Amino acid sequence: MIKKISIAILLITALISISSCCNEHNEHNNKNHENNLLMATFYNYYAAEYKALAYQAFNIGKVRLKEIRNDDPGNMNLAVVVDIDETILDNSPYEAKMMLDKSGYSSESWTEWCNLEKAQAVPGAIEFLNYADSLGFNIFYITNRKKKFVEESTIENVRKMGFPQLTEDRFLLRDGERSKESRRQAVSENYEIVLLAGDNLGDFYEDSSIFSEREKLMISNKDHFGSRFIVLPNAMYGEWVSSIGLPSNEKTIDSLLKVMADNYKHH
Repeated sequence: MIKKISIAILLITALISISSCCNEHNEHNNKNHENNLLMATFYNYYAAEYKALAYQAFNIGKVRLKEIRNDDPGNMNLAVVVDIDETILDNSPYEAKMMLDKSGYSSESWTEWCNLEKAQAVPGAIEFLNYADSLGFNIFYITNRKKKFVEESTIENVRKMGFPQLTEDRFLLRDGERSKESRRQAVSENYEIVLLAGDNLGDFYEDSSIFSEREKLMISNKDHFGSRFIVLPNAMYGEWVSSIGLPSNEKTIDSLLKVMADNYKHH
């Protein structure tokens, strides 16, 4: 009897020890992810270079709009499609709050942030879209914010910032699959999309979650960047993060760093 009790105690102690190790491991991984996200979030919020890149992107967009309009002055059926998050609205305060609260993304906290309607405009975005409006382009906002939960607050936030063309039919929020391709096709049924702006490759074409495939798709579309596609910087999140296996454990991070440092090998 005493032997059985002793074995039971040993098993319980072992389980507690394993659980503790797992928790410590998870906390370490979360800490690594937080450190990486911290610098990315600071960059998006504080760096003058980030703002310069945003202005640069939208300045190129305005040049392209002028060229397109000059080439086809009478066509009032041309459309500009923009993503919302990290393209025209800056959500770095949400990321900051999650880090202060020592928590990660959740549907509940994201919905709460969206409903506050306090996201500020990405530098240059308001001027870009008002310029598009002045030239007679039709503007459509295609976003993966969920229609069921935050459609009204999203439109109101965009309105508060001074963006144009805010009727409900110009907002295509997520109401099913994450892919935006079907929503772009819906716009294309009645309009000719001549320019798209976004921070994720899926804002321009049907993207892949596999790193090598993303690279191939990007290269195959390289002539469109700065011409038909206007890309905004976003190091905080996106398909690129999961495509390289992040957030993950320290071994994965070390493997990624070793690939980057391969040039240091002696031949």
